[in-house]
Parts: sequence; C-alpha cells; structure tokens
Amino acid sequence: MIATYAFPQHISVRGRMAGAVAVCLRKTVMSRVADPIPPEISGHGADGKPHVAYLPLIDAGHSDATGDVLGVGVLVPEERADLDAAVGSALAAGFELRLSGAHLRLKRRSVVGTPLDAQWWLRRSRRWASVTPMVLDRFSGRSEEEAEIGRACLRAGLPEPTSVTAGRDPMLRGGAFLGRRDLARQEKGPRPFMHVLLEFPTPVHGPVLLGAQRYLGMGLCAPRP
Repeated sequence: MIATYAFPQHISVRGRMAGAVAVCLRKTVMSRVADPIPPEISGHGADGKPHVAYLPLIDAGHSDATGDVLGVGVLVPEERADLDAAVGSALAAGFELRLSGAHLRLKRRSVVGTPLDAQWWLRRSRRWASVTPMVLDRFSGRSEEEAEIGRACLRAGLPEPTSVTAGRDPMLRGGAFLGRRDLARQEKGPRPFMHVLLEFPTPVHGPVLLGAQRYLGMGLCAPRP
C-alpha cells in the first residue's frame, strides 16, 4: 500500500534533496501519530519485521523526466491495515515538510501515469533501475558488490537477478545523483552506495526497494521497458 502526497502545483524540490525529504517525512509522521508509536512506524525495535518506508517520489523513468522530487509516498507493509489507518489519519488534513529554507504544504494526491501515482511503482517488469542510490547492507570489496546486490534482492523477497549492473551514475533518466552527504542517514562507518540496473529471470511486481536505507527511500527502483 502506497499513499502519495504532492507538493503544491508548480513547486518541486531538486533530486539531490531526496534523502532530506525522506528524513523529514518520517519525523513528521512520527510527530502526528499517537503514542505509543508502533515500532513499524518509527523503525525502532522493528528489526526483522517489514515496516513503514518513507519515499521521495522523483520524476524519473520517462523521456521527459526532470529529476525533481514531486512529492512523497508512504509505503505500508501489506496486510497491516492498522498501520495504514494510523498514518492516513495522521496525514489526512495535509501536513508541512520543513526543509532547509522552505516550508512546503503537502496534500494527498495521485496523478495517474506519473511518479505521483502509486501504480507507477507497483508495475510489473523484468528490468528495474534505481531512482535513488542503493546503500549496500554490508561492507564488501568491489568483486563482491554484485553478489551483495543479489543477496539484497533475496532479502527483499525478490528472485536473484540474472544480470546486475552497478555504477556511480543513475541508469535511467531523472535518477538522483547523490553524494554521501546527501544520503538519508549519515553512518559512522559509511557503507558503499551505488545506482543499480537489475534484470530478473521473470517479471516481478513493485515496489522494488533495496539496501540498508530502503525504509528512508534509498534504493527505490522504477521499472524499465
């Protein structure tokens, strides 16, 4: 389940702010949900359980993509209607994201056929490319990167990819080029991060969200033809 919320018309945020947007969204949701905050919403104590993911929705993956953040999405684990209701109630009247230099009001809104449509991320495809870079779950040498990306797919409940391409630059139009300081979470021992292009043996349904910072929108992928 993905609920999408749009910035005001004609307002967008540059893609490099994707990590900051995700962090701000999480803080906003937590400030509006009644105590005690479920661990699946805060992420604290939810190790080993699927929990809510906070997504910057970037205009990427089509020929006219701008690479800007158009709004945000909240991804709730399947079969958790209670969490969906709690988040939906907290954000129902609209809310404000307080980013550096701007306070932006968002309202729930879906625009069919764009990244502001939940179905954009839920499509079915064999080929997927990262919109935000994926942070590897663990340190590994360059020779192990592809294997670690494959393991991340398995941890996410996906099949092992038949082809993995990894690199510093985005592999689809509009993908966010982020430096280490732009990632959603700053780690004491920073792990490798990269954009990925994946091909699976059979078509898979989205959302495809991979890596150590996936619950903060890093490693979010879009389908490719």
